[in-house]
Amino acid sequence: MTQQQEERKEALADSLRDLLKHEAIEKVTVDQICQEAKVHRSTFYRYFTDKYDLMYYSFERLMIARIDENDVIDSIIAIIVNDKELFRNVSINNNNGTLFWMMVKMLSRQLLKADEEGRLHSIGWVQREIESSTNKELTAKMISGACLTLMFEWVDSNYQMSPKELSEFVKNMKHL
Repeated sequence: MTQQQEERKEALADSLRDLLKHEAIEKVTVDQICQEAKVHRSTFYRYFTDKYDLMYYSFERLMIARIDENDVIDSIIAIIVNDKELFRNVSINNNNGTLFWMMVKMLSRQLLKADEEGRLHSIGWVQREIESSTNKELTAKMISGACLTLMFEWVDSNYQMSPKELSEFVKNMKHL
């Protein structure tokens, strides 16, 4: 892919994230995304099948680029804190859970990768659960869902706990 093509994809991703700060994904249109990104509608469909495909790409790029593989939990908390407006609107106004399930998929992949590379030691209970599981993929998804549920609840409560308190809570859980 050329530099220009990458820039167009990133412009579309940035535009969607900007729109999601104020609208639910169900209300955002491909035309709005294209207008915001200053690209033609055909350009959008050259790279993405629909707005949900773009949303997956956008959040995967956002999450994966910023996740510290050695500290997944604190990285995700920092991503949310750095873009509170986006995550607050998405958690409150997107009832179909698309973003939540996309994030479960992304986080579970990160946990499995960290397990394979022996980097889960900072979250002992996660390491124990995944390593002792007969189905590591399903266990990683279960853990991801639980952790993300806590984080979405944290966002919905208007960040009642400090990021450090939330991090410590997640890291020190004994069992799900």
